[in-house]
Amino acid sequence: MRAVILKQISWSAFLVIMLASTSAEAQTRRGGNRTTPPANQPAQQQPATNPATGRPVTVPPAPAGTDPATMQQQAPPPSLRQDGIGTPVDTPRKSLRIDGVSEKSPIRDRVPITYDHIREDDKFWEKQIWQVIDIREKMNLPFQYNVEDETGVNQLLINILLNAIRTKEVEAFSPIDDRFSTVMSYDEIMTKLTGEVRSVRSVDPVTGEEKLVETRDEFNPETIKQFKIKEVWVFDQEASALKVRILGIAPMVSRINDDGSIRASIPLFWLYYPDLRPVLAKYDVYNQNNDASTMTWEDLFEMRFFTSYVVKEKNAFNRDINSYIKDGVMRLLEGQAIKDKIFNKEQDLWEY
Repeated sequence: MRAVILKQISWSAFLVIMLASTSAEAQTRRGGNRTTPPANQPAQQQPATNPATGRPVTVPPAPAGTDPATMQQQAPPPSLRQDGIGTPVDTPRKSLRIDGVSEKSPIRDRVPITYDHIREDDKFWEKQIWQVIDIREKMNLPFQYNVEDETGVNQLLINILLNAIRTKEVEAFSPIDDRFSTVMSYDEIMTKLTGEVRSVRSVDPVTGEEKLVETRDEFNPETIKQFKIKEVWVFDQEASALKVRILGIAPMVSRINDDGSIRASIPLFWLYYPDLRPVLAKYDVYNQNNDASTMTWEDLFEMRFFTSYVVKEKNAFNRDINSYIKDGVMRLLEGQAIKDKIFNKEQDLWEY
């Protein structure tokens, strides 16, 4: 009986030893002691820096049993907006269902309105003026319609202009003058909007590796509050009518003082409006009174469905109104006086 008991005890001890050995071997295969950091990761966790904001962020630990290098290779790249305009967001997605009672045609094959030909000899009188469209005014609310349509295209005017420049549908011109004399590239425009590319120290949250990454500021399209237009008013002697032709359009950017006040608003770039008309004819404008009745951006400019104020007329000294009138109210009255002068000129040319 004693021999049987001793044999059972010996067999139990043998099983305990075998289980302990198996557990130790499994722990060795998993990486050994968990308190020892991997060879490719520093022993002390370093604070990570967000390259966009420059602020420290919490680095998540790598999951057990995974290779950090493999995770970095398998991580999918961030999905950015294809046009590269504005804040990086997900790629614009087309609506998978009809957003309304009927499906809208995605084909943008509309053409601009044909101008009446005006011969050089029929130009009896003309005047060039420069006006500013402030999108914060009530009549200019369609300029603030920052929504994507069913195809995922943003309807904000500044985004339409930048996308046309990026795809080389139109050429942008430098704001050093308003005679469209110097071509400006898309990269130069984005540098003015977002600043120069700079290198920032950053720590990879997976591998803990410190490296330099290139980053730049993000452009917010909603900061564009004004558009400057250059136009010419001409009296057609053959048609006996006063006609207007827009020559150029330029988004305005504000320069801010240290106290937050606006020092000045200057053109970002100039676009030759006759070249831009086929692009504007492809995009609809938001109608705040009737969603079923739409018009294009080209219709809005040609039918003068906006409000603006005059900032300059062609003069001998080539100066703006604000260069000789400092009071804001008096500048608006001077601009209105220029509009009235053009209107009265048309009336004075008639003989009864």
